[in-house]
Amino acid sequence: MLNALLLTAGIEFYVFLVQFAFFILQIISFWMLFQKADVAGWKSIIPIYSNWKMFDIVWKTKYFWFTLGLSVVYSVLMYLVQNVITAGVFFVVLTVVRLIVLFLSCMLEYFFCRHLAYSYGKGDGFTFGLFFLYPIFILILGLGNSRFIGKR
Repeated sequence: MLNALLLTAGIEFYVFLVQFAFFILQIISFWMLFQKADVAGWKSIIPIYSNWKMFDIVWKTKYFWFTLGLSVVYSVLMYLVQNVITAGVFFVVLTVVRLIVLFLSCMLEYFFCRHLAYSYGKGDGFTFGLFFLYPIFILILGLGNSRFIGKR
């Protein structure tokens, strides 16, 4: 019993170390992306401001606010569907609206990934990589030899 507990604790510790290393690499990647765009790297570590600034670098900030608004609306709808309204016509309507909001959010995320890829000189294949495997492709974009070529 004790051996199994120690083994589990050891595995969890190594998983934590890998996750922590990946987290540090993500911070470095975003820092490098900001520096490649001639923006101070420290701006990449401020949580909401960094997202706003990234939208400003590669697209338009109004889409950041639209994305943020959709996230809030989706969260409220999710809460209502899971906790308040559990059956009936209103439940179905809220579920459909929630799916529409989710679809719009995914479309905005795809276009953001497209603008991000194009702004750093990458194409449609890299856009799909950013959309489906964002953390890995951010590492490639930030730590690789890509250059910022401007908003596209």
